[in-house]
Amino acid sequence: MKKWKSALIILSLVILLSVFFFFVPLDGIVKNIPILRNFYQNTTLEVTTPNGKATVVINGKEYGETPANITNLVTGKYKVELSRTSQEEGFYKTHIFNIELTKNSTSRINVEIGPDDNLHGVLLYYTEDYTIDEGKGKITLTSTAEGAKVYINDEYLKDTPITNIQLDKGEYNIKLVTKDYEDLEFPIVVREGNVLNIKGYQFPIPVTFEIEEDNGE
Repeated sequence: MKKWKSALIILSLVILLSVFFFFVPLDGIVKNIPILRNFYQNTTLEVTTPNGKATVVINGKEYGETPANITNLVTGKYKVELSRTSQEEGFYKTHIFNIELTKNSTSRINVEIGPDDNLHGVLLYYTEDYTIDEGKGKITLTSTAEGAKVYINDEYLKDTPITNIQLDKGEYNIKLVTKDYEDLEFPIVVREGNVLNIKGYQFPIPVTFEIEEDNGE
């Protein structure tokens, strides 16, 4: 009888733990244990805004002005808000970026903030993928300019969007070329076993009108 009771208790515990870990991922628990927290805090987020400064707010907490190098954030998804500093209130909009931080990685937001919704630059972050071949990584790339032509090390790859293209791990140079938009060029590092998620932002080229001179004819 006691054996049946013990077996029933063990089975009940197994079921309860299975249900618990189904709804509460183990990774989410482990990274909040003080002893193991440092392992999950080994992340860096670099935020730069060329030709200007911007206030950085991450998940509602302010981290000062750009350039900002923020370390030891716990792995997970974050909302980053950038508000360009300006003497004229309302001239620049606040921009929101959704980014994921992965342990042992550096994520990057490098954008020039222009008037209205205009941005020029890139957002980069890694996500783990255990299905990638050894010595390989992947890139996924989108652009605010529709149908941007993607060049890797000066060789044309394809038009955006690009999803899970597998490459050898290592350093590459990316260039986005789109009609009526400024070119965007930036370096990347493909990491083994990771997907590098890239979003490019391109300034539209201003339209100019030629005014013909009136010669009195």
